[in-house]
Amino acid sequence: MIRGLRQSIDYVKKFDVSLQVVERKTNISAALSLTALAMLFALSCAKISAPTGGPKDLDPPVILKSLPGNSTVMFTGKEFEITFDEYVVLDRITEKFMVSPPLAKKPEIKLKGKSLIVTWEDDLADSTTYTFYFQDAIRDNNENNPIPNFQYVFSTGPVLDSLSLTGNVFNAFDLEIVEDVTVLMYSNLSDTAPRTVLPAYISRPDPSGGFTISNIRPGNYRLFALKDLNGNSLYDLDDEIFAFGDSVISITPEDYFGLVPDTVSYKPANATETTKPDKFVYGLHRIYAFQPQTKKQYLQFTERKNAWSIGFGLASPSDSGQVSVALAGADSSSWFIEHNAARDTFMLWITDPEVYGLDIVDAMLTYPFTDSTGTVIARTDTVSFRYLKPPVPRGGPGRVPGLSLNTNVSGKIRPGTVPFFRSATPLAEPDTSLITLTQTVDSLQVEVPYEFVRDSASSRRFIMKAGLDPGASYSLLFNKGAFRDIYGLANDSIMYRIQVATSEDYGSLSVSLTGYEGDVIVQLVAEKDRLIQEQYARSPGLVSFPLIDKGRYRLKAIYDLDDNRVWTTGDYGAGRQPEPVTYYSSELEVKINWALEQDWDIGEKYVKDVSLRNKPAVKR
Repeated sequence: MIRGLRQSIDYVKKFDVSLQVVERKTNISAALSLTALAMLFALSCAKISAPTGGPKDLDPPVILKSLPGNSTVMFTGKEFEITFDEYVVLDRITEKFMVSPPLAKKPEIKLKGKSLIVTWEDDLADSTTYTFYFQDAIRDNNENNPIPNFQYVFSTGPVLDSLSLTGNVFNAFDLEIVEDVTVLMYSNLSDTAPRTVLPAYISRPDPSGGFTISNIRPGNYRLFALKDLNGNSLYDLDDEIFAFGDSVISITPEDYFGLVPDTVSYKPANATETTKPDKFVYGLHRIYAFQPQTKKQYLQFTERKNAWSIGFGLASPSDSGQVSVALAGADSSSWFIEHNAARDTFMLWITDPEVYGLDIVDAMLTYPFTDSTGTVIARTDTVSFRYLKPPVPRGGPGRVPGLSLNTNVSGKIRPGTVPFFRSATPLAEPDTSLITLTQTVDSLQVEVPYEFVRDSASSRRFIMKAGLDPGASYSLLFNKGAFRDIYGLANDSIMYRIQVATSEDYGSLSVSLTGYEGDVIVQLVAEKDRLIQEQYARSPGLVSFPLIDKGRYRLKAIYDLDDNRVWTTGDYGAGRQPEPVTYYSSELEVKINWALEQDWDIGEKYVKDVSLRNKPAVKR
């Protein structure tokens, strides 16, 4: 302090001399010297402090104590309390928190000051280790720093079970991560157990699909995963995503010695408990989740989007003759019905103006229905289809728009493309006198013969048969009225400019399959498994993909075990796993006018490199 004052006085002397030089005729130097001296004295005595702000808090809350302590044995209570060194918040606790083994009624979780209190009503089983999983739900109140993978464990007996099982859950069709699934492990080995009783242990996969079930007692178990739509930890809904292991798992101390990844370790250091993540590699057990095919048959939807049509759909495909329709007050000549290939979606087109002019059309629908005994019977319902005409706008209805046609041939098309034209309503036969197809040859327009053929699967679509040569340019003119729907609406005049590409505008890919004997579906896919081309092949063998746009692609193989040429989902009741799939190890780049050849050993199923997986959406 004294030293700082002397330095300040010396500085004031210099300051005073300068003032006297400037204001030699005044008598203010002494006053200014005293003022400056007082200011510098105050500055020299002031406390020096760090700038405001500082480094951001990155530390999670610290556990000061737990009552009873974590890893307690002979536990007899119905609550525990954890106290932290700061105030905490709970992030999506309802979906993150779980108890293993599960309790019939979910515990209550509340915050009181800097403490978290968990209470429950259920009686606990004797000599059982319970694990309360919080994942990363507990976070500090200021910076939202989580305690990673926090668990609270106790045993109602004298021993704390310490064995652990690890594994992965993937989507069976594309080997992607399945969100919001629960892993279930049963000591009850009955096939009906997942549908009727609660599991012995539960867990939840992390964002990479890996899971750990901790604090297991030795014994035999079966492993399952479930997207639990009704939150009861039972596989009791037909549309719940499900996965099951093929065999019984024997948990022994020799093989499952209690590896617990990324959990919380407790150390008596200054009466605090700290977190310490351990590195771990998942993958001892893998199960593949699937959406089962709906077995119950029922009327899934009915609709009337416009005056002249009604639609309805079934939950599952039907057989020929199982579905029939009758309209009240109308004979069968007043309408016709169409369906998709699976016979689960139907569209009835009304052709009589007196019928489609009604606000309400009553229909008797006869369809297959699964009754309470599981038997499929013929059921007949009367359904009222209502359509309310939109109000006429002020000033009148205005111009009626022309018939709109969708097509696949506007602009540049691939060699071999078969042109089609489709409308939203059934089409009458086109008037070919109002249609002209010409090819540009040496700046001249030369007429090209063509033929329109109705698509046998749809009254709303026509196919054009014509010889469209690679590298050639064409003009297709539809004069007004060339196409009309069965209600009289006609197209406006329109010209389509068509340019047919050549094979040199594309790349190609040939794949030599080895390592597996059997039928496979080989798919060329883009990002998010978007299908580009598909070939059915026998392995070992050669698969060719022609006319590929330049870009990066992936190869996927489906092992067609039932030879139906489509991927078949699983069926737990029948003990059938979904058909396996696998992916080539990396993306392939296809270039224009380039023939790419690739060898692929598909001997190993369920392979998909992490680099090929889609990144899951981040929940906030």
